[in-house]
This record gives sequence, structure tokens and C-alpha cells, in this order.
Amino acid sequence: MARDAAFHFYYPENLELLELNGAELVYFSPLAGETLPQGAQGLYIGGGFPEEFADVLSGQEQVTRSLREAIRQGLPVLAECGGFMYLTEAIEDTRGGTYPMLGVLPGRVTMQTKLAALGYREVRGQQGNPLLPDGETARGHEFHYSIYRCDEPAPPAYETKGLRGTKPEGCLQGRITAGYTHLHFASNPAMAGRWLQLCAESAITVD
Repeated sequence: MARDAAFHFYYPENLELLELNGAELVYFSPLAGETLPQGAQGLYIGGGFPEEFADVLSGQEQVTRSLREAIRQGLPVLAECGGFMYLTEAIEDTRGGTYPMLGVLPGRVTMQTKLAALGYREVRGQQGNPLLPDGETARGHEFHYSIYRCDEPAPPAYETKGLRGTKPEGCLQGRITAGYTHLHFASNPAMAGRWLQLCAESAITVD
């Protein structure tokens, strides 16, 4: 699990449910130049403010190589909001500066000065989603100032419903499940077990 000033928002209940299902949670800091921990069978990157540290993150070449290699070999990834932003090709700030990110998902995010989304969400899984099989629901929230742009996006991970209607959201690509929505595992506790099953079944273990 990534945990530092750039990636620090996790529902405590999510972590508790993962541990109750047998997970050993090991933290590392991409900002501090820490690579993926040895023995990792899955990667959870939560929300935060990667845009505030985009120059530092883009300069951590060893971290970038470590994560790209593991993800491209098939390491399961769950990324929420700031974590989703980190997986894209680049973050563009409000001054027009562009900072390369991991580039394991197509497209980039553009920061704006006004909120792009805020509120609770009812989340419906889409076909191929390992946490929420097609049609199964959970709850969560969105809070972000950025907009994701992609000419040829990956299939959406979720369909989300809020005060302003229903929309496709996030990306499913390989073993990556990513989106702006912060999922609350307690709203559908089976998600934690499914995520860990995916990690346990993966042939990838970080050396």
C-alpha cells in the first residue's frame, strides 16, 4: 500500500476488512523513493494529492520502473482517485505544467481550479470488475478537482450514481481496477475477500 503525503486517504474500515480477510498490509512511500515492497502480491494506491507533489513523483525514476514492471507483469492493482491519477500518462497542473506519471493507463488528468466532483456515490460494477461483478453494487464517494481525458480509454470499472445522474467511471485494464471513486468496503464486505483472492491467484510476487 502506498502511504505518504501524496497518497494517504483510505477508509479505516477498508484496511480492517482486508486484515480480517488475512491480508498483511505493508506500506511504502513513492514520494520518499521507496520501491514496491519485496513479496508484494497486490498493490493498493489510495487517494490524496499527487498533483501537489507531481514534480517529485515524476522524478522518482527507480520507483516508476519498479511499479511499471510489476504492473505490466500482471500485479493486481486497486487505485482510487489520487492513485488513479498516478497510473495515467501525466498530470497537467493549473499553470499548464505537465508531469509524466506511471503511464500504465492511457490518457492524462488535467487539474482545474473548481471542483470536478463531490458527493456520495452508489457504485455498480461493470463486466470484468474483480471486486464488483457485473451488476453488483457498493457505496463510496468522489472528491476531486481534476478531469480525466483519454481519446481511447480502457473499459469503465464502474457505473456511478449521484445527485447529478449516472455515468461510467474509472478504468479496467488487465489486473488494474482504477477510478476516482473511493470505495467503502463495508458497504459490500465481499469486495475485500475478492480483492485478496485476486492477489493470491496472481503468479506475480515482487522480488
